[in-house]
Amino acid sequence: MTSFQRPGKTAPRLVQDIHDYDPAHPPATDRNLLADIPPVFPEYYNGPLEHISQAACHHNFVSKPAQSYVPQLEQVNTGAPTTVSAVCSRCRHHLQVVVSSTPGIGQPSSRFSDHVHHLVYKSGKYRGGAASEEVSPKGQMIETFYYECSYLTCSVSVSVRVASPVLNEDWVRLLIDPEVLQQRADEAFAAHPDRLEGVARPQPINVLMNLRAYVSNALVDSQQSKSISAINKRFMTCFGVEGKPCKNLLEFLEFSAKNEGFWEPPRPNPWAEFPYRDQLKIFLDDVVHELISLIEQRPVVEKKGHQLEFDRQPVVNDLLYALDSLDYPKASRSSEFQMAPAPYYEDLGVVEDMAASSIVEAFNRQISVDPARAPVYLKSLKSIGSLRGGEDGALVEQAVQVAYSEGKYTDEDVVDAYKYFGLSYDDQRLTEDSIIGKFYAYLGATTAAQEMETRRQLWRIGDSRRNERIKAAAEERVSTAEQAQVFLGVSADTSDDFVMAVYTAKVNDNPSSRDLARRAVQLLAGERKSEALKHFLNTGEMTTGEMDVADAYRLLQIPDRTVDEGAIMAAYTICVDEAPAQAETYNQALRIIAKDKNSPLLSNMVSGPDTKPDRNSSEWPVGLQNIGNTCYLNSLLQFYFSIRPYRDMVLDFENFKMEIDEDTLNKKQVGSRKVSEREVERSQRFLRELRTLFNDMITAPTTCVIPSQELARLTLISPSNEAAIRRRSTISGIRPSSLGAINGMPVIGPLGPPQPTTESESRGSIVPETERPQRSTTSDVDSEATLVSDGVKIDATVPPSGDKETEMPHTDSAVTVAQGEPTSEAVEQQLSDKTASADKDVPSSQPPPVPPRPGPQPDPQRQLIEEVEIGAQQDVTEVINNVLFQSQCAIKPISLASDGEQLDQVKDLFYGRSKSYIQTGDGVRSKEEWWCDIKIDVATGSRDIYAAIDGAFDVQKVSVDGSVAEQFSAISKLPPVLQVQVQRVQFDPVKKRSFKSTHHLELKETIYLDRYMDTQQPEILNRRRQCWEWKNTLKTLETRRAELQRQWEADGLDILSLFDSAKKVLEELSSMKEDPETAADAIPVNPELIPELHQLSQVARAELNYIEQEIKDVQTLISSQFVEYKHLAYRLYAVFVHHGSVEFGHYYIYIFDFERNVWRKYNDNYVTEVHDLDEIFRSQDRQNPPTPYFLVYVNETMKDRLVSPLCREIVESPPEDQTGPDTASVTEGITVPTTTGDVDMDPPAYDEIWADKGGSVQW
Repeated sequence: MTSFQRPGKTAPRLVQDIHDYDPAHPPATDRNLLADIPPVFPEYYNGPLEHISQAACHHNFVSKPAQSYVPQLEQVNTGAPTTVSAVCSRCRHHLQVVVSSTPGIGQPSSRFSDHVHHLVYKSGKYRGGAASEEVSPKGQMIETFYYECSYLTCSVSVSVRVASPVLNEDWVRLLIDPEVLQQRADEAFAAHPDRLEGVARPQPINVLMNLRAYVSNALVDSQQSKSISAINKRFMTCFGVEGKPCKNLLEFLEFSAKNEGFWEPPRPNPWAEFPYRDQLKIFLDDVVHELISLIEQRPVVEKKGHQLEFDRQPVVNDLLYALDSLDYPKASRSSEFQMAPAPYYEDLGVVEDMAASSIVEAFNRQISVDPARAPVYLKSLKSIGSLRGGEDGALVEQAVQVAYSEGKYTDEDVVDAYKYFGLSYDDQRLTEDSIIGKFYAYLGATTAAQEMETRRQLWRIGDSRRNERIKAAAEERVSTAEQAQVFLGVSADTSDDFVMAVYTAKVNDNPSSRDLARRAVQLLAGERKSEALKHFLNTGEMTTGEMDVADAYRLLQIPDRTVDEGAIMAAYTICVDEAPAQAETYNQALRIIAKDKNSPLLSNMVSGPDTKPDRNSSEWPVGLQNIGNTCYLNSLLQFYFSIRPYRDMVLDFENFKMEIDEDTLNKKQVGSRKVSEREVERSQRFLRELRTLFNDMITAPTTCVIPSQELARLTLISPSNEAAIRRRSTISGIRPSSLGAINGMPVIGPLGPPQPTTESESRGSIVPETERPQRSTTSDVDSEATLVSDGVKIDATVPPSGDKETEMPHTDSAVTVAQGEPTSEAVEQQLSDKTASADKDVPSSQPPPVPPRPGPQPDPQRQLIEEVEIGAQQDVTEVINNVLFQSQCAIKPISLASDGEQLDQVKDLFYGRSKSYIQTGDGVRSKEEWWCDIKIDVATGSRDIYAAIDGAFDVQKVSVDGSVAEQFSAISKLPPVLQVQVQRVQFDPVKKRSFKSTHHLELKETIYLDRYMDTQQPEILNRRRQCWEWKNTLKTLETRRAELQRQWEADGLDILSLFDSAKKVLEELSSMKEDPETAADAIPVNPELIPELHQLSQVARAELNYIEQEIKDVQTLISSQFVEYKHLAYRLYAVFVHHGSVEFGHYYIYIFDFERNVWRKYNDNYVTEVHDLDEIFRSQDRQNPPTPYFLVYVNETMKDRLVSPLCREIVESPPEDQTGPDTASVTEGITVPTTTGDVDMDPPAYDEIWADKGGSVQW
């Protein structure tokens, strides 16, 4: 059974509402009687108090037997749904109610129900709803509503269908307007005077009865339904000469003039079936019933002399019978009850004559399915009890008291609760702290007998505000650290010493609270990891000799407490690396500093209880020691190590290595450009360094290993930037500033943005053109910032690349490709050319330049460290692209593409292809391109992974040759390892600076990529276009919501608050004239403005509520559009996380082990198991939380071949003569784990999958 979150109504109430529902005349509240939920009059509603329009038709529904099926008690239950069809004899609206029950689920519904059905609205299509009403082929407006019984043991479902009349006003006018009838008759008399001599003009009733006879005979008596002569006297006088004036009406009624001079009546299927299923029969039956209604509505004088024997039965009893409620319990004194002044019965979903016991049961059902509106329902129940009195009132009052004992209350009770504490219910300035403070003030002045009432009043306030902290204070609950703070009256910032003092005072004042107070201190000690509080609980002593903040800074050798978090992190890392035996002490020092600075970033660095591993090293991955400001490097290395085919290729590099000769170099093309010999050699050095690290990660007996500085340099610095960075590292004048040194070791950390330069400084310090660092013209908003600020970004000038893989089809494209790297020779040549150019520009009048003096010989090791420092400032995604580019450069190709591009193991693993389509007036053109990751963003708000990926492939408007065209993309080839880049760093054009978006990205463990594939299946294409239309609708709704909420205004007021504030000001100005002291200064105010502002506020509130609901409904439609397409499954494998700001931060990675079904967190040295998956998947409700910036999904069917994060073969005594990492000999004597056989990296084609699943695909 479906879980309910909406209120419902009893079956008798539904029957009554059906009779009162007139879609043609909605009430002033614009509320839909059959779909909208209570309360009938929303809060702050100030319009006419009518929940049913005065113009609405109170229907007199009469049965349409030929379209109904209502089995009686003696009939065998066939399982067919009960169907009641009717037409209103007044307004001719049609009704169909179908009651069904799922066989085998719950109790059978047919006349055996032991309860009055409580029906909850589930969905529908109606005017003003999320899905609008439908229009039939005959132009009828059709609304549908679906309900389910809320009882868990009941499987009854109900559908209600309401349709407008078949005969619209124009058709009815043709049939009954006296002037129109007279004109038609006169034309017939003029055309056939002899034939029509003596024939009287027809009255409207004659026309209606003749037409009914024609249609009825066609429907039920085919023998009597014959061709009608166009010059038939009765036909001509009623419908004009040869029926031509009524030709459109007759054809609408399925008559046809096929034979000259004759009209053929409709010919429905003669097969006898009841109830009717043939659509023509149903249509004709509806027409007959509408004609009967029109006949019955004619004046008595007109009906005189006609035999009108229409046996039409009201259906109210049939409806109640179908809903098992024909004999629902009724109150014996219903005629004596007072009339309800407000819609209390309607809010509870009951009727006025229902027995009190049934009303109480309906109240309980409303509470169970819609607990959030309990105050509304309790108020209605109390009011009904007061109105009824007597035994009914006593029974209701008993239920009210039970509800109060269960903690329920009315809105009036909440207002009284505020008054109890001397507070105002509508005071916007009230905070939880002020309310709790007031409570404790009152509690201190009350007796023990009054305490219970005081706590009950506070609990009502807390529950009405949905505030657990207030409720915890009322209940004296102490089960969380926050509740402990409330109980003790302290905050998160309160010092441990003061907490101890508060505890002592509380216990002294009230010894019975000792256990709760002790529990509170224990919770705070655990939350804060406070040794002082633990010591106090164990010994009662308030001092422990605990390390203070000054000691912590001194231990980490940080002389300046004002340094930022990056410098503290760097100092901590250096200390732990130099003295790992004292790691626990350093952890304690960092913990104290983190607490002192209130820094989640530093807290995240503290290893906690996992510092000393208690696991078998052979069954757990190793960590990687941070060798500087490069924690994202460790995350990348851990990830690539875990990709089994890539790891095997690196470990067995000599068999994949490209042989360097003239022929192979001439053919070498990576990233759509030629690769130089120097780049190949450098890339091979990179893979050899990487092989050394991978071997260490497999064989090391320790819990972590250290990447070499050379590997860091080769990883962080691309071949194209190497020459420029080396030049920068040797020019002392433009070396990146450091944060100083600790014991001679450089502290590497985030640098702030460039300081503004004064005019005198700018004039007195001119940097030569060849040495002046140039600002990059490439925006950094595309990826996560690294630990080093943008102020020292490497900006080596690089010639534009001809890389087709990096050339995107349009500016908003979200598919990123590997960087085509220009050669280092090209960079050096450019720099050389600039120097020569600068020399040539020296005026001849100047003396010749002084010859360069020989400088000091650079220290290679020092230069290496400096290059790594600069390389660490590279963009994270640039480094990822650099790894893939160098990996391809180093290995030989498997084959060559038609354009000469190298195809290899790296390409097979990480690269996909997309097809971009542009539709213009000249037709559709397309372009296919490689990419290595999909780029998504969460700049405008939180979203799930599907909504984010949609942005990369959705249609958008682009300018092509001066005209607007549609452009969208689709995936033509999926890589086995799918990389997704989350663009978190954005640029604020107003503040002219970058910022990090911390909006939540809802990840899913499994995603299905069928919706993004390049296919010609009409069904998928149509669904995509429908989604695009919904998203345009959603964008319009969100824009309007932003306007109403005034999101772009700095005053923080939405339009509702603005109207309310203006109204309040006008009221205050108006009240000035009533005060003798201010009357002289009073400003005249138009009295009509105040109610008008209030009305505007209500209109805006109603519109905002409507928009919010529409947004939810459209989002639901979008999210469910492709739910059944689940052929291409990809599992979440790795999540790269950044914790910090745009200037600096810390990186770590989560990797999932499919074999062991465990998530691990790789945080530099420490690899820990993730026990609480909310750490990865849930939104963390705090300022600047850790955020994913790079995701990896792997093909579900191939995951066991693709990934293997645990690969350990520990060698206890490594060879002592292993000296150089840059030699092939490092692998000698080590068994390299490999996969058995060749690994096929090509996932099945999409059409093959469909074929396997039984689907069909047309390409």
